[in-house]
Amino acid sequence: MQQIRDPLERGSVTIYMSLILAVLLSLFISLIESARVRAVWLVADCGVDLAVYSVFAEYNRKLFEEYDLLFVDSSYGTAETSDRLVKQHLQTYINENLSAGRKGSVIATDLTQTFLEQLDIDQISYATDEDCGIFERQATDFIKQKYGVAYIQAMQREFKKADENGLFTRDVASERESNESELSRIREEGIETGEVDEEGNPIKEEIEFENPADNVNAGRALGILSLIDPPDGVSQKGVKENTLLSHRDINKKGDGYCDRNGCTLTDKLWFELYIKEHCGCYTNRRKEGVLEYQMEYIIAGKDNDTDNLKSVVNRLLMIREAANVAYLFSDPAKTAEAETLALTIATAAGAPLLTEPLKISLMFAWAYAESVWDVRCLLSGRKVSVIKTAVDWHFSLEGMMGYLTEGAAAEGVSAAGDLSEDSDDGLSGIAEGKLGYEEYLMLLLTAEGEKKTVKRMMDIAEMDVRSHSGDYGFCLDDCFEHMKIEAIVSGKRGGTRKVTRDFSYT
Repeated sequence: MQQIRDPLERGSVTIYMSLILAVLLSLFISLIESARVRAVWLVADCGVDLAVYSVFAEYNRKLFEEYDLLFVDSSYGTAETSDRLVKQHLQTYINENLSAGRKGSVIATDLTQTFLEQLDIDQISYATDEDCGIFERQATDFIKQKYGVAYIQAMQREFKKADENGLFTRDVASERESNESELSRIREEGIETGEVDEEGNPIKEEIEFENPADNVNAGRALGILSLIDPPDGVSQKGVKENTLLSHRDINKKGDGYCDRNGCTLTDKLWFELYIKEHCGCYTNRRKEGVLEYQMEYIIAGKDNDTDNLKSVVNRLLMIREAANVAYLFSDPAKTAEAETLALTIATAAGAPLLTEPLKISLMFAWAYAESVWDVRCLLSGRKVSVIKTAVDWHFSLEGMMGYLTEGAAAEGVSAAGDLSEDSDDGLSGIAEGKLGYEEYLMLLLTAEGEKKTVKRMMDIAEMDVRSHSGDYGFCLDDCFEHMKIEAIVSGKRGGTRKVTRDFSYT
Protein backbone atom coordinates (compact mmCIF):
# COMPACT_ATOMS: atom_id res chain seq x y z
CA MET A 1 0.00 0.00 0.00
CA GLN A 2 1.46 3.40 -1.07
CA GLN A 3 2.38 5.72 1.77
CA ILE A 4 0.84 9.16 1.62
CA ARG A 5 3.29 11.98 2.64
CA ASP A 6 2.39 14.97 4.65
CA PRO A 7 1.68 17.98 2.37
CA LEU A 8 3.92 20.19 4.50
CA GLU A 9 6.78 17.79 3.98
CA ARG A 10 6.31 17.89 0.15
CA GLY A 11 6.26 21.77 0.15
CA SER A 12 9.59 22.06 1.94
CA VAL A 13 11.45 21.27 -1.30
CA THR A 14 9.71 24.12 -3.17
CA ILE A 15 10.65 26.67 -0.49
CA TYR A 16 14.30 25.58 -0.61
CA MET A 17 14.45 25.92 -4.40
CA SER A 18 12.75 29.32 -4.18
CA LEU A 19 15.41 30.57 -1.84
CA ILE A 20 18.15 29.25 -4.13
CA LEU A 21 16.53 30.78 -7.19
CA ALA A 22 16.22 34.16 -5.44
CA VAL A 23 19.95 34.15 -4.72
CA LEU A 24 20.77 33.02 -8.26
CA LEU A 25 18.45 35.65 -9.73
CA SER A 26 20.08 38.39 -7.63
CA LEU A 27 23.50 37.24 -8.81
CA PHE A 28 22.31 37.09 -12.40
CA ILE A 29 20.82 40.61 -12.21
CA SER A 30 24.03 41.91 -10.57
CA LEU A 31 26.08 40.39 -13.38
CA ILE A 32 23.82 41.98 -15.98
CA GLU A 33 24.05 45.39 -14.26
CA SER A 34 27.80 45.07 -13.94
CA ALA A 35 28.06 44.19 -17.61
CA ARG A 36 25.77 47.10 -18.49
CA VAL A 37 27.90 49.54 -16.47
CA ARG A 38 31.03 48.15 -18.10
CA ALA A 39 29.38 48.60 -21.49
CA VAL A 40 28.55 52.20 -20.56
CA TRP A 41 32.21 52.72 -19.68
CA LEU A 42 33.28 51.20 -22.98
CA VAL A 43 30.86 53.40 -24.91
CA ALA A 44 32.15 56.44 -22.99
CA ASP A 45 35.80 55.57 -23.64
CA CYS A 46 35.25 54.90 -27.32
CA GLY A 47 33.10 57.98 -27.77
CA VAL A 48 35.67 60.28 -26.20
CA ASP A 49 38.58 58.62 -28.02
CA LEU A 50 36.92 59.02 -31.39
CA ALA A 51 36.07 62.64 -30.60
CA VAL A 52 39.69 63.42 -29.70
CA TYR A 53 40.92 61.71 -32.88
CA SER A 54 38.37 63.67 -34.90
CA VAL A 55 39.56 67.00 -33.46
CA PHE A 56 43.21 66.17 -34.11
CA ALA A 57 42.31 65.05 -37.63
CA GLU A 58 41.38 68.68 -38.33
CA TYR A 59 45.05 69.70 -38.60
CA ASN A 60 45.87 72.44 -41.08
CA ARG A 61 46.44 70.66 -44.38
CA LYS A 62 48.58 73.34 -46.01
CA LEU A 63 50.88 73.53 -43.01
CA PHE A 64 51.36 69.78 -43.19
CA GLU A 65 51.82 69.62 -46.96
CA GLU A 66 54.31 72.48 -47.12
CA TYR A 67 56.16 72.15 -43.81
CA ASP A 68 55.42 68.64 -42.46
CA LEU A 69 53.91 70.08 -39.28
CA LEU A 70 50.76 68.92 -37.51
CA PHE A 71 48.84 71.71 -35.79
CA VAL A 72 45.12 72.33 -35.38
CA ASP A 73 43.93 75.90 -35.89
CA SER A 74 41.78 76.61 -32.83
CA SER A 75 40.17 79.59 -34.57
CA TYR A 76 38.81 77.35 -37.35
CA GLY A 77 39.13 80.20 -39.81
CA THR A 78 37.28 82.71 -37.60
CA ALA A 79 38.48 85.76 -35.70
CA GLU A 80 38.06 83.98 -32.35
CA THR A 81 41.33 83.16 -30.58
CA SER A 82 40.28 81.06 -27.59
CA ASP A 83 39.82 77.32 -27.02
CA ARG A 84 36.02 77.69 -26.85
CA LEU A 85 35.62 76.44 -30.42
CA VAL A 86 37.87 73.47 -29.70
CA LYS A 87 35.65 72.51 -26.77
CA GLN A 88 32.59 73.01 -28.91
CA HIS A 89 33.96 70.66 -31.58
CA LEU A 90 34.80 68.07 -28.94
CA GLN A 91 31.31 68.23 -27.45
CA THR A 92 29.73 67.80 -30.86
CA TYR A 93 31.85 64.79 -31.71
CA ILE A 94 31.34 63.14 -28.31
CA ASN A 95 27.57 63.54 -28.47
CA GLU A 96 27.53 62.13 -32.00
CA ASN A 97 29.59 59.15 -30.89
CA LEU A 98 27.53 58.28 -27.82
CA SER A 99 24.55 56.01 -28.22
CA ALA A 100 22.07 58.70 -27.14
CA GLY A 101 22.27 62.35 -26.18
CA ARG A 102 20.38 64.34 -23.60
CA LYS A 103 17.48 64.94 -25.99
CA GLY A 104 16.17 61.39 -26.18
CA SER A 105 16.88 57.74 -26.81
CA VAL A 106 17.41 55.83 -30.00
CA ILE A 107 16.23 52.39 -28.92
CA ALA A 108 13.98 52.05 -25.88
CA THR A 109 15.56 48.76 -24.78
CA ASP A 110 19.16 50.01 -25.16
CA LEU A 111 20.69 49.64 -21.72
CA THR A 112 23.86 51.57 -22.64
CA GLN A 113 22.30 54.91 -23.57
CA THR A 114 24.77 57.63 -22.52
CA PHE A 115 25.18 61.37 -22.64
CA LEU A 116 27.97 63.87 -22.03
CA GLU A 117 27.50 65.43 -18.63
CA GLN A 118 30.62 67.58 -18.37
CA LEU A 119 33.70 68.39 -20.48
CA ASP A 120 36.82 70.31 -19.47
CA ILE A 121 40.06 71.04 -21.31
CA ASP A 122 42.67 70.78 -18.57
CA GLN A 123 45.77 71.41 -20.71
CA ILE A 124 46.44 72.64 -24.22
CA SER A 125 49.76 73.39 -25.92
CA TYR A 126 50.01 76.05 -28.62
CA ALA A 127 52.80 76.44 -31.19
CA THR A 128 54.08 79.61 -29.52
CA ASP A 129 54.24 78.19 -25.99
CA GLU A 130 57.66 77.98 -24.30
CA ASP A 131 58.81 80.94 -26.42
CA CYS A 132 57.89 79.02 -29.60
CA GLY A 133 59.59 75.88 -28.27
CA ILE A 134 56.56 73.72 -29.15
CA PHE A 135 56.93 74.62 -32.84
CA GLU A 136 60.69 74.08 -32.73
CA ARG A 137 60.41 70.68 -31.06
CA GLN A 138 57.92 69.33 -33.59
CA ALA A 139 60.04 70.53 -36.52
CA THR A 140 63.13 69.01 -34.92
CA ASP A 141 61.39 65.68 -34.31
CA PHE A 142 60.40 65.51 -37.97
CA ILE A 143 63.86 66.17 -39.37
CA LYS A 144 65.51 63.71 -36.96
CA GLN A 145 63.35 60.95 -38.38
CA LYS A 146 64.36 61.84 -41.94
CA TYR A 147 68.11 62.31 -41.59
CA GLY A 148 70.77 60.28 -39.84
CA VAL A 149 73.23 61.82 -37.41
CA ALA A 150 76.13 61.65 -39.91
CA TYR A 151 75.11 64.88 -41.67
CA ILE A 152 74.74 66.79 -38.41
CA GLN A 153 78.05 65.48 -37.09
CA ALA A 154 79.80 66.60 -40.28
CA MET A 155 78.23 70.05 -40.05
CA GLN A 156 79.19 70.31 -36.37
CA ARG A 157 82.83 69.76 -37.32
CA GLU A 158 82.65 72.56 -39.88
CA PHE A 159 80.90 74.93 -37.46
CA LYS A 160 83.57 74.21 -34.85
CA LYS A 161 86.29 74.88 -37.40
CA ALA A 162 84.68 78.18 -38.38
CA ASP A 163 84.31 79.24 -34.74
CA GLU A 164 87.89 78.34 -33.82
CA ASN A 165 89.17 80.44 -36.72
CA GLY A 166 87.10 83.44 -35.64
CA LEU A 167 84.91 83.56 -38.74
CA PHE A 168 81.99 84.98 -36.75
CA THR A 169 83.91 87.33 -34.47
CA ARG A 170 87.03 88.57 -36.26
CA ASP A 171 86.73 92.20 -37.34
CA VAL A 172 88.80 92.16 -40.51
CA ALA A 173 87.51 95.57 -41.58
CA SER A 174 88.88 97.24 -38.44
CA GLU A 175 92.23 95.50 -38.86
CA ARG A 176 92.45 96.62 -42.48
CA GLU A 177 91.46 100.21 -41.67
CA SER A 178 94.01 100.35 -38.87
CA ASN A 179 96.74 99.23 -41.26
CA GLU A 180 95.61 101.71 -43.92
CA SER A 181 95.81 104.48 -41.32
CA GLU A 182 99.39 103.47 -40.58
CA LEU A 183 100.21 103.61 -44.29
CA SER A 184 98.66 107.07 -44.57
CA ARG A 185 100.62 108.25 -41.54
CA ILE A 186 103.93 107.10 -43.02
CA ARG A 187 103.02 108.59 -46.40
CA GLU A 188 102.13 111.98 -44.88
CA GLU A 189 105.11 112.00 -42.53
CA GLY A 190 107.28 111.79 -45.63
CA ILE A 191 111.02 111.30 -46.04
CA GLU A 192 113.84 113.74 -45.63
CA THR A 193 115.10 115.42 -48.80
CA GLY A 194 118.53 116.21 -47.38
CA GLU A 195 117.73 119.93 -47.23
CA VAL A 196 116.81 122.15 -44.31
CA ASP A 197 114.49 125.11 -43.95
CA GLU A 198 115.38 128.61 -42.68
CA GLU A 199 115.17 127.41 -39.09
CA GLY A 200 117.44 124.49 -39.77
CA ASN A 201 114.75 121.82 -39.68
CA PRO A 202 114.98 118.96 -42.19
CA ILE A 203 112.67 119.36 -45.15
CA LYS A 204 110.47 116.34 -45.81
CA GLU A 205 108.36 115.45 -48.79
CA GLU A 206 105.37 113.11 -49.04
CA ILE A 207 106.23 109.61 -50.11
CA GLU A 208 104.98 108.76 -53.55
CA PHE A 209 104.24 105.10 -54.20
CA GLU A 210 101.62 103.00 -55.92
CA ASN A 211 99.87 100.40 -53.80
CA PRO A 212 98.27 97.60 -55.88
CA ALA A 213 95.84 97.02 -53.01
CA ASP A 214 94.21 100.40 -53.70
CA ASN A 215 92.79 99.10 -56.99
CA VAL A 216 91.28 96.11 -55.20
CA ASN A 217 89.90 98.20 -52.35
CA ALA A 218 88.24 100.56 -54.81
CA GLY A 219 85.84 97.76 -55.72
CA ARG A 220 84.54 97.50 -52.15
CA ALA A 221 82.29 100.50 -52.70
CA LEU A 222 80.48 98.81 -55.59
CA GLY A 223 78.58 96.39 -53.39
CA ILE A 224 78.65 92.66 -53.79
CA LEU A 225 75.33 92.39 -55.66
CA SER A 226 76.82 94.45 -58.46
CA LEU A 227 79.42 91.72 -58.94
CA ILE A 228 76.92 88.94 -59.67
CA ASP A 229 74.71 88.57 -62.70
CA PRO A 230 71.84 86.17 -61.94
CA PRO A 231 70.20 84.86 -65.13
CA ASP A 232 66.68 85.41 -63.79
CA GLY A 233 67.47 88.64 -62.00
CA VAL A 234 67.10 89.25 -58.29
CA SER A 235 63.65 88.62 -56.85
CA GLN A 236 61.68 91.77 -56.03
CA LYS A 237 59.10 90.08 -53.82
CA GLY A 238 58.21 91.55 -50.46
CA VAL A 239 55.90 91.08 -47.49
CA LYS A 240 54.16 93.22 -44.86
CA GLU A 241 56.14 92.40 -41.74
CA ASN A 242 53.69 93.84 -39.21
CA THR A 243 51.25 90.99 -39.88
CA LEU A 244 53.78 88.26 -39.06
CA LEU A 245 54.37 86.39 -35.83
CA SER A 246 57.83 87.79 -35.09
CA HIS A 247 56.33 91.30 -35.10
CA ARG A 248 53.37 90.49 -32.85
CA ASP A 249 53.21 90.45 -29.07
CA ILE A 250 52.85 86.76 -28.31
CA ASN A 251 51.48 86.04 -24.86
CA LYS A 252 51.63 82.58 -23.34
CA LYS A 253 48.27 81.05 -24.21
CA GLY A 254 48.69 77.38 -23.41
CA ASP A 255 50.38 75.07 -20.95
CA GLY A 256 53.67 74.48 -22.76
CA TYR A 257 55.46 71.14 -22.79
CA CYS A 258 53.24 69.57 -20.09
CA ASP A 259 55.93 67.18 -18.81
CA ARG A 260 57.11 66.44 -22.35
CA ASN A 261 60.68 67.00 -23.48
CA GLY A 262 61.75 70.31 -24.98
CA CYS A 263 64.61 71.02 -27.38
CA THR A 264 68.22 70.71 -26.27
CA LEU A 265 71.14 72.87 -27.36
CA THR A 266 72.24 70.22 -29.85
CA ASP A 267 68.78 70.34 -31.42
CA LYS A 268 69.57 73.79 -32.80
CA LEU A 269 71.50 72.22 -35.67
CA TRP A 270 68.61 69.90 -36.38
CA PHE A 271 66.25 72.86 -36.59
CA GLU A 272 68.62 74.62 -39.00
CA LEU A 273 68.58 71.49 -41.14
CA TYR A 274 64.77 71.62 -41.03
CA ILE A 275 64.95 75.21 -42.34
CA LYS A 276 67.29 74.14 -45.13
CA GLU A 277 64.94 71.29 -46.03
CA HIS A 278 61.77 73.40 -46.20
CA CYS A 279 62.84 76.90 -47.28
CA GLY A 280 63.96 78.38 -50.54
CA CYS A 281 67.10 80.44 -51.04
CA TYR A 282 69.02 82.18 -53.85
CA THR A 283 70.41 78.94 -55.31
CA ASN A 284 67.16 77.02 -54.76
CA ARG A 285 64.37 79.51 -55.21
CA ARG A 286 60.88 78.81 -53.96
CA LYS A 287 59.08 80.69 -56.68
CA GLU A 288 55.60 79.84 -55.41
CA GLY A 289 56.41 81.33 -52.00
CA VAL A 290 55.51 84.82 -50.84
CA LEU A 291 59.28 85.30 -50.60
CA GLU A 292 61.67 83.37 -52.82
CA TYR A 293 64.73 83.76 -50.59
CA GLN A 294 63.27 82.37 -47.39
CA MET A 295 66.47 81.28 -45.68
CA GLU A 296 67.87 84.74 -46.32
CA TYR A 297 64.76 86.24 -44.66
CA ILE A 298 65.27 84.09 -41.57
CA ILE A 299 68.86 85.35 -41.33
CA ALA A 300 68.38 89.01 -42.22
CA GLY A 301 64.72 89.68 -41.34
CA LYS A 302 64.14 92.32 -44.06
CA ASP A 303 60.75 92.75 -45.70
CA ASN A 304 61.87 91.98 -49.27
CA ASP A 305 64.03 89.49 -51.13
CA THR A 306 66.49 92.02 -52.51
CA ASP A 307 67.47 93.47 -49.13
CA ASN A 308 67.63 90.02 -47.57
CA LEU A 309 69.94 88.75 -50.30
CA LYS A 310 72.12 91.84 -50.07
CA SER A 311 72.46 91.50 -46.30
CA VAL A 312 73.24 87.78 -46.43
CA VAL A 313 75.75 88.07 -49.26
CA ASN A 314 77.60 90.83 -47.43
CA ARG A 315 77.75 88.62 -44.33
CA LEU A 316 79.05 85.75 -46.45
CA LEU A 317 81.72 88.04 -47.82
CA MET A 318 82.77 88.96 -44.28
CA ILE A 319 83.01 85.29 -43.27
CA ARG A 320 85.01 84.39 -46.34
CA GLU A 321 87.30 87.38 -45.87
CA ALA A 322 87.98 86.39 -42.26
CA ALA A 323 88.71 82.82 -43.36
CA ASN A 324 90.97 83.89 -46.22
CA VAL A 325 92.89 86.40 -44.09
CA ALA A 326 93.45 83.68 -41.49
CA TYR A 327 94.78 81.34 -44.15
CA LEU A 328 97.02 83.88 -45.88
CA PHE A 329 98.77 84.91 -42.67
CA SER A 330 99.36 81.24 -41.85
CA ASP A 331 100.88 80.38 -45.23
CA PRO A 332 104.64 81.17 -45.22
CA ALA A 333 104.91 81.02 -49.01
CA LYS A 334 102.13 83.51 -49.69
CA THR A 335 103.29 85.77 -46.85
CA ALA A 336 106.79 85.81 -48.35
CA GLU A 337 105.33 86.59 -51.79
CA ALA A 338 103.46 89.60 -50.45
CA GLU A 339 106.49 90.76 -48.48
CA THR A 340 108.71 90.61 -51.57
CA LEU A 341 106.32 92.80 -53.56
CA ALA A 342 105.97 95.21 -50.64
CA LEU A 343 109.74 95.47 -50.25
CA THR A 344 110.09 96.21 -53.95
CA ILE A 345 107.55 99.03 -53.78
CA ALA A 346 109.00 100.44 -50.53
CA THR A 347 112.54 100.37 -51.89
CA ALA A 348 111.46 102.15 -55.07
CA ALA A 349 109.78 104.81 -52.92
CA GLY A 350 112.88 105.12 -50.75
CA ALA A 351 110.90 104.33 -47.60
CA PRO A 352 111.77 100.91 -46.08
CA LEU A 353 109.32 101.60 -43.24
CA LEU A 354 106.54 101.02 -45.74
CA THR A 355 107.41 97.35 -46.19
CA GLU A 356 105.44 95.83 -43.30
CA PRO A 357 102.20 97.87 -43.61
CA LEU A 358 102.35 97.46 -47.40
CA LYS A 359 102.67 93.70 -47.02
CA ILE A 360 99.65 93.62 -44.71
CA SER A 361 97.68 95.87 -47.06
CA LEU A 362 98.45 93.58 -49.98
CA MET A 363 97.38 90.51 -48.02
CA PHE A 364 94.08 92.07 -46.98
CA ALA A 365 93.39 93.02 -50.62
CA TRP A 366 94.40 89.55 -51.78
CA ALA A 367 92.04 87.96 -49.26
CA TYR A 368 89.20 90.27 -50.34
CA ALA A 369 89.62 89.42 -54.03
CA GLU A 370 89.59 85.73 -53.17
CA SER A 371 86.52 86.24 -50.99
CA VAL A 372 84.60 87.86 -53.86
CA TRP A 373 85.50 84.85 -55.97
CA ASP A 374 84.31 82.51 -53.22
CA VAL A 375 80.95 84.26 -52.91
CA ARG A 376 80.47 84.17 -56.66
CA CYS A 377 81.13 80.44 -56.60
CA LEU A 378 78.64 79.90 -53.76
CA LEU A 379 75.95 81.94 -55.50
CA SER A 380 76.53 79.89 -58.65
CA GLY A 381 76.04 76.60 -56.88
CA ARG A 382 79.63 75.55 -56.17
CA LYS A 383 81.16 74.49 -52.86
CA VAL A 384 83.92 76.38 -51.07
CA SER A 385 86.20 75.12 -48.30
CA VAL A 386 85.67 76.73 -44.92
CA ILE A 387 89.43 77.06 -44.47
CA LYS A 388 91.33 76.94 -47.75
CA THR A 389 94.67 75.38 -48.59
CA ALA A 390 97.18 76.18 -51.32
CA VAL A 391 95.47 73.58 -53.50
CA ASP A 392 92.08 75.32 -53.69
CA TRP A 393 93.29 78.94 -53.52
CA HIS A 394 92.25 80.68 -56.74
CA PHE A 395 93.94 84.07 -57.30
CA SER A 396 97.64 84.73 -57.55
CA LEU A 397 98.96 87.96 -56.04
CA GLU A 398 99.14 89.55 -59.46
CA GLY A 399 95.86 87.94 -60.57
CA MET A 400 93.88 89.62 -57.81
CA MET A 401 93.90 92.82 -59.82
CA GLY A 402 91.41 91.32 -62.26
CA TYR A 403 88.92 90.09 -59.66
CA LEU A 404 86.26 92.60 -60.77
CA THR A 405 86.19 91.41 -64.36
CA GLU A 406 86.84 87.72 -63.85
CA GLY A 407 83.44 86.14 -63.46
CA ALA A 408 82.79 82.83 -61.79
CA ALA A 409 81.66 81.40 -65.11
CA ALA A 410 85.23 81.66 -66.34
CA GLU A 411 86.06 78.60 -64.28
CA GLY A 412 83.02 76.61 -65.35
CA VAL A 413 80.72 77.63 -62.51
CA SER A 414 77.14 76.92 -63.48
CA ALA A 415 74.34 79.48 -63.49
CA ALA A 416 72.39 80.09 -60.30
CA GLY A 417 69.80 77.40 -59.77
CA ASP A 418 71.59 74.99 -62.14
CA LEU A 419 73.82 73.21 -59.68
CA SER A 420 77.00 71.52 -60.77
CA GLU A 421 78.29 68.11 -59.75
CA ASP A 422 79.92 69.17 -56.50
CA SER A 423 76.78 70.84 -55.21
CA ASP A 424 74.98 67.65 -54.12
CA ASP A 425 73.24 67.49 -50.79
CA GLY A 426 75.21 64.47 -49.61
CA LEU A 427 78.11 64.18 -47.22
CA SER A 428 80.88 64.00 -49.84
CA GLY A 429 81.57 67.74 -49.99
CA ILE A 430 81.16 68.31 -46.25
CA ALA A 431 83.47 65.40 -45.47
CA GLU A 432 86.14 67.21 -47.51
CA GLY A 433 85.51 70.47 -45.65
CA LYS A 434 83.60 72.03 -48.55
CA LEU A 435 80.22 73.68 -48.03
CA GLY A 436 77.67 74.93 -50.52
CA TYR A 437 75.61 78.10 -50.33
CA GLU A 438 72.88 76.52 -48.20
CA GLU A 439 75.41 75.10 -45.74
CA TYR A 440 76.98 78.54 -45.41
CA LEU A 441 73.52 79.91 -44.68
CA MET A 442 73.32 77.33 -41.89
CA LEU A 443 76.61 78.77 -40.62
CA LEU A 444 75.01 82.21 -40.56
CA LEU A 445 71.95 80.84 -38.75
CA THR A 446 74.18 79.73 -35.88
CA ALA A 447 75.18 83.35 -35.38
CA GLU A 448 71.53 84.40 -35.05
CA GLY A 449 69.64 84.09 -31.79
CA GLU A 450 67.86 80.74 -31.61
CA LYS A 451 64.43 82.17 -30.78
CA LYS A 452 64.74 84.82 -33.47
CA THR A 453 65.44 82.06 -35.98
CA VAL A 454 62.45 80.00 -34.84
CA LYS A 455 60.06 82.97 -34.98
CA ARG A 456 61.18 83.95 -38.48
CA MET A 457 60.69 80.37 -39.62
CA MET A 458 57.18 80.64 -38.24
CA ASP A 459 56.78 83.88 -40.25
CA ILE A 460 57.60 81.93 -43.42
CA ALA A 461 55.06 79.24 -42.57
CA GLU A 462 52.36 81.81 -41.77
CA MET A 463 52.81 83.86 -44.93
CA ASP A 464 52.78 80.79 -47.18
CA VAL A 465 49.75 79.16 -45.54
CA ARG A 466 47.85 82.43 -45.83
CA SER A 467 48.77 82.78 -49.49
CA HIS A 468 48.07 79.18 -50.52
CA SER A 469 44.96 78.49 -48.45
CA GLY A 470 43.26 81.87 -48.74
CA ASP A 471 42.98 82.04 -44.94
CA TYR A 472 44.58 85.46 -44.56
CA GLY A 473 43.93 85.52 -40.83
CA PHE A 474 45.88 82.31 -40.16
CA CYS A 475 48.12 82.67 -37.11
CA LEU A 476 50.39 80.01 -35.62
CA ASP A 477 49.78 81.30 -32.11
CA ASP A 478 46.19 79.99 -32.52
CA CYS A 479 47.43 76.50 -33.42
CA PHE A 480 47.72 73.67 -30.88
CA GLU A 481 49.27 70.20 -31.02
CA HIS A 482 48.61 68.75 -27.55
CA MET A 483 45.54 68.57 -25.37
CA LYS A 484 44.48 66.93 -22.11
CA ILE A 485 40.75 66.68 -21.48
CA GLU A 486 38.43 65.32 -18.81
CA ALA A 487 34.93 64.20 -19.78
CA ILE A 488 32.16 62.87 -17.53
CA VAL A 489 29.78 60.55 -19.37
CA SER A 490 26.62 59.22 -17.67
CA GLY A 491 24.27 56.39 -18.59
CA LYS A 492 20.56 57.09 -18.97
CA ARG A 493 19.87 54.15 -16.65
CA GLY A 494 22.70 54.82 -14.23
CA GLY A 495 26.45 54.53 -14.29
CA THR A 496 28.99 57.33 -14.66
CA ARG A 497 32.41 57.29 -16.29
CA LYS A 498 35.16 59.92 -15.94
CA VAL A 499 37.38 59.76 -19.03
CA THR A 500 40.77 61.51 -19.09
CA ARG A 501 42.72 61.70 -22.33
CA ASP A 502 46.17 63.19 -22.91
CA PHE A 503 46.89 63.33 -26.66
CA SER A 504 49.54 64.96 -28.86
CA TYR A 505 50.99 64.42 -32.31
CA THR A 506 54.42 63.63 -30.92
